[in-house]
Amino acid sequence: MAAYTVFLDQVFIGNLVINYAILWAAAKLARIPIIKWRIAVGAVLGALYSLALFLPANSFLFAFWFKIVASLIIAAAAFAPLNLKNFLICLGCFYLTSFVLGGLTLGLIFFTHSGRVVDYRGISAVVAEHFWPGIFLGMAALWGTGKGVASLIKKGSFDRLYRMNITIRYDGNEVNVMALLDTGNSLKDPLTGRPVIVVEYTALKPLLTQELLLCLEKEGEPDVWGFLGSLTCHHGAMRYSAVPFQSLGNTSGLMIGFRPDAVFIDRAGQPVEIEKVVIAICKEQLDPAGGYNALLGAALLAKLS
Repeated sequence: MAAYTVFLDQVFIGNLVINYAILWAAAKLARIPIIKWRIAVGAVLGALYSLALFLPANSFLFAFWFKIVASLIIAAAAFAPLNLKNFLICLGCFYLTSFVLGGLTLGLIFFTHSGRVVDYRGISAVVAEHFWPGIFLGMAALWGTGKGVASLIKKGSFDRLYRMNITIRYDGNEVNVMALLDTGNSLKDPLTGRPVIVVEYTALKPLLTQELLLCLEKEGEPDVWGFLGSLTCHHGAMRYSAVPFQSLGNTSGLMIGFRPDAVFIDRAGQPVEIEKVVIAICKEQLDPAGGYNALLGAALLAKLS
């Protein structure tokens, strides 16, 4: 039987480089702050795991459950502390970038190999021969793809695919707004459980009462509870509510929400009514470029199917 020499330093350094690239890309994809030393710690743990695979009596290291545990430890070292939702997002991005970079690396290794591969030992020999070129070409391809997609997103090249016109009717008036499909918008009205459409205050002005306009035009954050408290004798008081939200730098924000008479979404030139929704009034501008002034959650589109 043929004997193979494994250079552990090459295994460690190669996995260290790959793991760092994977964790860095996962953090960028998940849009969380990149802490380089934390990414490095996660990469070192991953490289140590790859070395442990060469230890005797190591069959449990190849078990599915152990791989899950190892990936959780690596992701926690690189990204924690995070709330459960954001951690799961980071973990999913970690798996995604791992599979993409691994596939790119192996694909490029065999693409650049000009000989024939006939068995498992031949595959191992090809990988060993083109190991470092494959790693760097794979990382370069991943980096280039990421930069290209990021540039297209920044230019808004994909936005038109997720934009749609919305008509909102309330108390005899109506406004038309341009909404962007936001998969991260899962807001619901806590009183009714209805999905929420976030709309800029300036786009909703023709629908709003004088009391609400005065509340929103004050400096600083609107006094949501003060406004709702002033409606105790108002005939439309039951149509208003407080909609809690979270955003970067704001973990406990509130928006004033109201239940409109009707909401229509333009689908292929035809208005389609969406029932039982709440409009949340956002005082800030949603898109600095002015391309849209409302955010539509994916759950609302499910109502149309």
